[in-house]
Amino acid sequence: MNAEALRVENLTVTTAAGIEIVSGVDLTVREGELLGLLGETGAGKTMTARAILGLQPRGLRATGRVRFGDGEWISLAQPELLAKYLGRTAGLMLQNPMGAFDPIKRIGPQLIESVVHNGLMTKAEALARAAKLCRHLGLGDAESIFRLYPHQLSGGMSQRVALALTLMPAPKVLVVDEPTSALDANLRVEALKLVQSVARDDGTAIVLISHDLGLVSRFCDAIAVLYAGHLVEYGPTSELLHVAAHPYTATLISCSLRLDGPRRTALPTVGGEPPLPGHWPSGCYFHPRCPEARDRCSLERPTFVAGAERGVACHFARQEVRS
Repeated sequence: MNAEALRVENLTVTTAAGIEIVSGVDLTVREGELLGLLGETGAGKTMTARAILGLQPRGLRATGRVRFGDGEWISLAQPELLAKYLGRTAGLMLQNPMGAFDPIKRIGPQLIESVVHNGLMTKAEALARAAKLCRHLGLGDAESIFRLYPHQLSGGMSQRVALALTLMPAPKVLVVDEPTSALDANLRVEALKLVQSVARDDGTAIVLISHDLGLVSRFCDAIAVLYAGHLVEYGPTSELLHVAAHPYTATLISCSLRLDGPRRTALPTVGGEPPLPGHWPSGCYFHPRCPEARDRCSLERPTFVAGAERGVACHFARQEVRS
């Protein structure tokens, strides 16, 4: 089994008014592994990932702790302590790849300036690494790419160059936030293949944020399902998709279109709306929308019960998953 690259314990994000928008999340990602953070819009995926890196928006406070590899534990309440780990140890690739570039500078200087400025590489070493990444990511002749301005890149090219920019300092942990949201279906698959190859070839641990179950199930080794800022289920992808322990996970799976399914079928939906922060229902946060809710669900909030590989927060989860 690969060594741990990232461990997060009891991550909680709170507003200035004391409202918890992410609560008690525990995550572990190993070298070369892709972990998918799955959930609806507003489930807390991006906030969780950014807080891990100390990059939550101003006015929000994170608590808990994080550890990279076999290093020391770092308090999430002190994001300034995480600053020295950004880049070399942990990287972040945001949804909009074009937002990573200065529009008036050529691609080449932008790829190398950060690692050279921070003394991680000489200019010659940085140029060699940038050229290697361009070849690895299928961008063709590096010299030609270096001379381009950002507006001259196609959607697929900008995605690859943004990934190359993030990978320049060779981070051990990479957080990728909805990397395919602006791409068509073919480019989505190609972009995720590139991310997967980075994990496999370089031993990079990748946290992939997405609401696309199809892509997560195809490329991720494990899945963590978030609902209303809480981790409700976790497990290896194949096991979780085969036996979903939490009704929310089961509903997300049933709502996904399958190519091998009936030609004409009405897809089920998750009824209702997710609760807003500060307006949490009593008991289980999912119970007002849950097709399997019982009296206990509205009265008592379930705790997250974690086993060796699976974990679930549900009073009535399948017994074989609990054990």
